[in-house]
Amino acid sequence: MLTPRITRTLSFASLAVLCCTSLSGVGAAHAQSDQSFPGDPIAGRRIFVARGCDRCHAIWGNGGTLGPDFALVGAGRSLQQLAGMFWNHTPQMIGTVQVRGFQWPTFTEQELADIISYIYYVKLFDEPGDPVLGERWFREMRCIECHAIGGEGGQSALPLDGYARYIAPLMLATGMWNHGSGMQAQQATQRAPVPSFRGREMADIQAYIREVSSLQGRDVVFLQPPDPNTGRDLFLAKGCSSCHGPSGGGTQSGPDLRSATQLLRVSEIAGTLWNHSSRMAAAMRARGIAFPRFQGKEMADVIAFLYYLRFYDTGGDARAGEAVFAQKGCARCHSTEGGVSIGPDLSQSDAILAPLKLATAMWNHAPAMYTVIQLEHVDWPRFEGVEMRDLAVYLRNLEAGQ
Repeated sequence: MLTPRITRTLSFASLAVLCCTSLSGVGAAHAQSDQSFPGDPIAGRRIFVARGCDRCHAIWGNGGTLGPDFALVGAGRSLQQLAGMFWNHTPQMIGTVQVRGFQWPTFTEQELADIISYIYYVKLFDEPGDPVLGERWFREMRCIECHAIGGEGGQSALPLDGYARYIAPLMLATGMWNHGSGMQAQQATQRAPVPSFRGREMADIQAYIREVSSLQGRDVVFLQPPDPNTGRDLFLAKGCSSCHGPSGGGTQSGPDLRSATQLLRVSEIAGTLWNHSSRMAAAMRARGIAFPRFQGKEMADVIAFLYYLRFYDTGGDARAGEAVFAQKGCARCHSTEGGVSIGPDLSQSDAILAPLKLATAMWNHAPAMYTVIQLEHVDWPRFEGVEMRDLAVYLRNLEAGQ
């Protein structure tokens, strides 16, 4: 039994290095895909360093400490929400840049998309679990009655020592998924409860496996980084879209996966999939659809696809955006009717044709806007929730004459 201490398979700093080096394998996948998701995290990583963002910001504790650690604040936010978060932080950044003599970094629309995609992507590399908690879950969920680790446990199912080769729990999740129907049938025969995951238990169990496994001479196996575009293709090919829709938005036969996975970390998404696997298998059998099996990193790619569903939010409410425009005081400097204004007339500017164009224009002109706002003695406008998305829809409608 493990002693009651907190151990980690990798420190956050080591994990950050792993993320940065592992991302080099994603480029080919993105190049061969039709880029369903905006931004290239590999290019974003290069820009993040080249523009000096790491002087103030860290990724998993690797970098500066003047600003927030982006690996901790990036999860669960859409591209436009992350752009709004950048904007809210701008006054502090401008002050720091001026004091330290740094040059204000400017970006093209693609560069900003790449950086935001990188900040979002690194959260896919979930922090390692706690082996002490992992032992607890392994016993409480009664996994130990069938599975052995390190020579301790049941013999009616395969031992789990081999999973010690992996740091992340995705291969464990794949094995559970592929053997789920047999496991659940045996548990029903034994009148044993099917284990259910509520949080990061799967990551903790993976850490426990690595801690006590008897596997000798093992080298850590680093999977290629998950690719959400490949995951989208697998989501269609495996028949998932027949119940959840091609974009995961849900149908009468299956729930909206965008809502079901929102704010969940990767290990939690894996646990959620397991929790619903039995019901999904029964529903697919009733419709004559083969239950999907996964090989290699296929499940990791599908989970990446689910993780990215929240990233590119294409909705928006123009009426709410008009209220945001008024409430934030945008009309003080910007006309929307062709009149004279301090800043550009937003009804005539091509910078508003897409939400990311708007975010890019705002960022690049932030120092000039900051100077004007100080002279006018008004508060810096801040965006919360989906306000920037709604504002972009409102301004786009103005340009289109709607």
